[in-house]
Amino acid sequence: MKNKLFLLCSSPENKFETRLFIARFERYFKQSKKNSPLLLLASFVLAAYQVYLNTPTLQLIIWQTLLVFFIVAIYKIDHQQQYSPDIERQYLLLKSRITRRLIYGLGIAVLFGASCFLLPDETPFDHLALYYIFLVCLLAIILISNITFPEYYFGYGFIIISLILTHTSTHASGHSEGFLMIASLVCPVGVLMMTLKATEMSHRAINEIALSLMLTKQMAEMLELQQTIKHQSEHDELTGLANRRKFESSASELENNAKLGNISFGVVYIDLDKFKPINDTFGHIYGDLVLQEMAQRLNACCARQSDLVCRMGGDEFCILIKNVIGQQQLQELAQSIEFRLGQTYSINGVDFNIGASIGTATYPTDGDSVDELICCADKNMYYHKQQKLALT
Repeated sequence: MKNKLFLLCSSPENKFETRLFIARFERYFKQSKKNSPLLLLASFVLAAYQVYLNTPTLQLIIWQTLLVFFIVAIYKIDHQQQYSPDIERQYLLLKSRITRRLIYGLGIAVLFGASCFLLPDETPFDHLALYYIFLVCLLAIILISNITFPEYYFGYGFIIISLILTHTSTHASGHSEGFLMIASLVCPVGVLMMTLKATEMSHRAINEIALSLMLTKQMAEMLELQQTIKHQSEHDELTGLANRRKFESSASELENNAKLGNISFGVVYIDLDKFKPINDTFGHIYGDLVLQEMAQRLNACCARQSDLVCRMGGDEFCILIKNVIGQQQLQELAQSIEFRLGQTYSINGVDFNIGASIGTATYPTDGDSVDELICCADKNMYYHKQQKLALT
């Protein structure tokens, strides 16, 4: 970034540098909002001193009017709201604002520096020297207090110092030749110091922003990684369904809420029929594909986002149903699941016909805790399985 200290004279080469430039521009506008009132105050102070030195009224009014116009333009630019979701577009918008502000800002610097030429020719040298010092000090305070953009340090410093030097040389007399000689030596040093200050502040600001962006990016990556780890710890890798750990934590929370709020919830326990022969005959690859298809069917049966479908292990599954109206609701859901899971599975051209044995239980009718509900649903599921075996 060393070759990009003057940001308006360079362009970002990648997305990171684009975000860096955008953050730098936004920080500048945030810091420069107080600059316009200070510039206006400085103009009035200089105008008052010009009146004291008997500057012609018409020239002073024209000078003050131009200053106010430029300062108002800068104020509007500083408070302009522009945003685009496209970072390239946002960069161009901010760069355009910075460029327009720089033009008006340099115009203000020219007006401040040119104010020396409004002074009457008979102005005493001590008043003239005091006006130079007053002018430089006012702008230095404004720059140091609010302007942290390198182009402004260089532009303001070069313009003001050059105009003061020009005014001194064109109005040189016997009593100002010594001052002119000293100014000729000091002014180039002042311009050099101002340039060095500009690059130093810009370099420091860029480093701070780059560090901030890197920390923000690392923090976002850490949060994303934490979310990924949490998701993996609570979901089955094969089917994507919630695992036993997720089921237990959600069921415990639901049980506590049910006891406090006197609400009902239910459990649907599912065990696949004729699943083991698939693994034994066709291999675990086909068995895994069947489980994945079955997980999709279970999710389709449970349309409510509040319902939690879990794989408890192997070919056993459990559904946690919130806000159960009655046992009839669970029975209808169980029938729908049994019908969907009993339909043919076509995997790589091979058809599989399996079914499911299902048991249900509701709180608090079938138990006062999640463990009791699971035990009850498990017994009902085995009773259902025995009935189907007896029929066959």
